[in-house]
Amino acid sequence: MKIKVGLVQFSPKSYNIKNNIKESLSLAKRAAKKGAKLIVLPELFDSGYCVEDKDNEFAINFSEDSYTIKKLKEFCKENDVYIVASSIQKEKTKLYDSAYIVSKNGILDTYKKTHLWGDENKRFERGDSFNVFEINFGNASVKVGIGICYEIGFGEIAREFALKGAKILIYPSAFGKQRLYVWDLASRARALENGAFVLACNRSGKEVSKLNGKILSFAGHSRIINPKGEIIKEIKDKSGVCVVNLDLNEVDLQRENLPYLRDLNLTLFRG
Repeated sequence: MKIKVGLVQFSPKSYNIKNNIKESLSLAKRAAKKGAKLIVLPELFDSGYCVEDKDNEFAINFSEDSYTIKKLKEFCKENDVYIVASSIQKEKTKLYDSAYIVSKNGILDTYKKTHLWGDENKRFERGDSFNVFEINFGNASVKVGIGICYEIGFGEIAREFALKGAKILIYPSAFGKQRLYVWDLASRARALENGAFVLACNRSGKEVSKLNGKILSFAGHSRIINPKGEIIKEIKDKSGVCVVNLDLNEVDLQRENLPYLRDLNLTLFRG
């Protein structure tokens, strides 16, 4: 089975939802024209990352047809694609940093970030589950696992996804430039140790934190990595897209050649 996937990298601006959505979907259109059927956007792509003083204002109730969801759903319908995006999610009085899969019919599945970075615990609640999601591409389907940004450094999460059958690991991110070395190593390690494709979609540019006034610079370097841990294609530090045709048979072959999942002694870890 082969699936063409695309990553969108750009620099979201704080508070500017309409412009951020317009810019990201313009880039997503380029990926769709190249044949991508699954397109990934960065973490908090619509509101921007540094909206700490207005998190509640920009939070989305995923059960309602918000501006963000409406635009994503329309795009998916017009271009016959799925989108993996990330926004602030509102559930009653609680806010989450969430990723979600959108189709022409709306949101299919949602993942709430379970491991929060830095001051994110002042903004968001923690999620409490690691779900694997199945995406149907006509005559075939594929299982994917979704983590968010900082979570690319937690091998336990990726391993849980792989053990549940995920062949593609997806990370919408707003990863900092000063830790680019972590992004580089962790993204390739997650692919190699699980024999899976990794779609690591980061943002570029800068924003000013509303908590402490510091300027946050983001690393860019969105990349698609094969099950051997090799970077197939990468965007550097500017806005752009990358599109790759994934052969999922490579996952099965790599897991046979390097059987980490088969040989893992789970009794040592789970009793």
